[in-house]
Amino acid sequence: MTAQVGGTAFNSLPVDGKSQLRRRLRQQRAAVAMRIRREHAARCARRALRALRARNARRVAVYLAYRSELSTEPLIEGLLQQGVRVYVPRLVGDDMHMIELRSDTQLRRNRHGIAEPCARDHARPRQLDAIVLPLTGFDAHGHRLGTGGGYYDRFLAGLHGRQKPWLLGYAYALQQCESVPADPWDVRLHAVCTERGLIRFPP
Repeated sequence: MTAQVGGTAFNSLPVDGKSQLRRRLRQQRAAVAMRIRREHAARCARRALRALRARNARRVAVYLAYRSELSTEPLIEGLLQQGVRVYVPRLVGDDMHMIELRSDTQLRRNRHGIAEPCARDHARPRQLDAIVLPLTGFDAHGHRLGTGGGYYDRFLAGLHGRQKPWLLGYAYALQQCESVPADPWDVRLHAVCTERGLIRFPP
């Protein structure tokens, strides 16, 4: 199922600043029952795998879920089974590198408590076919509300228009907002995958 913008119900949260909006959305996301989280993660993975396969994406970056973020474990397993090269984030100072996830990749917790690979060889944004991004909120224009660290903004700096890679947000449908405050340096998403379907944003 592919839902076009405007056909998906959204959370009518007033725009009262990014930090307050993040807090409210995180509270709603954390309230999702564990059984529902697993069901939504499996459903999203099936939809995302179809979308990525249709784009012939062979090098895909995926976040490793933290706390109440929508789990990417089923998605990563599916990509690896299809022979796709999967990359996951590693923080290096204030920057983020994408490290290939292999069968022998060792993971550790970074300063935020998020699992990340210990290896150092990394891929640049344009070497990737797609990036699956975590988000706290999104709106009908493809604006993404991140976690506040700015890591993805810096990683994607310099990308313009519809150039490679394809940017796919990954979230619960309840994370859609009426409007997300956008800064000039923000990079818009090409699509968002939720348990309700794939939402594509117009250029």
